[in-house]
Amino acid sequence: MSQAWLSYEAAPPPWLPGSFFAASLSWLLVTGLTLLLGSTVMPNRFDPLIVTLTHLLALGVLGNTMLGALLQLLAVAAGVGTPRPHALWWRTFPAWQAGVASLCWGFSHGFSPLWLAIGALLLCCAGLALLWHAGYGLWRSPARDATSQGLRLALAGLGLALSQGLLLVLTLGGHISPPFLPLLHSHVLWAGLGWLLALLLAVSQTVMPMFLVTPAFPSRTRWLIPSLLALLAGLSLLLLWQPSTAEWLLVLACIPAACFAILTLHQLRASRRRQDPLWRSWLLATLCLLLTLPLAIAGLYLPAASSSLPLWCGVLWLGGMGLAAVLGMLGKIAPFLAWLHLQRLQPPRGALPRTHGFLSEQTVARLTGLHAGWLLLALAWCRWPAIWQTPLAICTLLLAGAAAWHGWKLWQLYRQVRAVCLARHTDSTLSTSR
Repeated sequence: MSQAWLSYEAAPPPWLPGSFFAASLSWLLVTGLTLLLGSTVMPNRFDPLIVTLTHLLALGVLGNTMLGALLQLLAVAAGVGTPRPHALWWRTFPAWQAGVASLCWGFSHGFSPLWLAIGALLLCCAGLALLWHAGYGLWRSPARDATSQGLRLALAGLGLALSQGLLLVLTLGGHISPPFLPLLHSHVLWAGLGWLLALLLAVSQTVMPMFLVTPAFPSRTRWLIPSLLALLAGLSLLLLWQPSTAEWLLVLACIPAACFAILTLHQLRASRRRQDPLWRSWLLATLCLLLTLPLAIAGLYLPAASSSLPLWCGVLWLGGMGLAAVLGMLGKIAPFLAWLHLQRLQPPRGALPRTHGFLSEQTVARLTGLHAGWLLLALAWCRWPAIWQTPLAICTLLLAGAAAWHGWKLWQLYRQVRAVCLARHTDSTLSTSR
């Protein structure tokens, strides 16, 4: 994608994506507290605490960052502006946070049908509001580049994942009776591949050439997301109609993911900013993606090999690939948003620091290292939860606290520079009026 297409004039006010980013760190803190206060679990993916932690990570931590980044990308990459940012915030942000809280409360309290239904409905309402904003804007947008096309398809994945989540909740409550396990498998596929991986693939085509100075992705990459979603659609239909046959074909879903991982490694190798912390985050995310694929196949064909296999897959996918990409992107996007907004205020010479002044590369590198340690603890916890639950909880709190502290310092510096800019404008206005 050419950076000449990027439309920074359409960018939303920084508080709009920033509120989602701040909420993401808050949910990471809640995840650590839930681990610390929760009872010891067995390595079983259907344990209420493990289901709760999975959704805290997927919807609270990753979901918030992805929504915030999506609002920014829609404006900058596809020209989808936000003429009424406050109205959009009220339609999406409170419902999404309340939905995550209700859903996780329901999971942690014996799969309470009432709380699960409230949570799923709130999440669907927030998702619908976002899809309406993005869908209407993308339909009118002239942008037809790979990132804009990828955003359209990733949003379709989000809509399907949320819809299937609502159907699962209604099934648990006894309101409808579709086949539960095929629907659950389809929900996991659409949430993990159709939404998370598709958005990562779309974003990487802009972010990697822009921040890591890599060559542009090959033109054939634009077929990866449509191929992935077409494959998921076929697998989902087979799961519902011929579940015994479809389970043996789930391995096909690994092919687009493996292609993306190999392509990303090639791009990283060609990067001219290999010292950048984002490079290490992206490398860690890609290695986690590659490691997840054989484990998922082993869990599918050799379910008796180890009860920890599904948990390792979940940790590597969400806590490895997803969280590495999210933390790396936050280290780049948050300072860039602050700098971009202040630069528009025409600050006096010397008042506006560079983007690294808001958040240094050393700080981001330390957070990346802390996340790598957290990931090792999480993998150990999947095998021996009784031994590693408390260390993992403490490391999660450390990671959340460190990220929140640096986010707070960034916010303080932004406010200081903004005050200088506004004071200068006030003085200029008074001088002109005299």
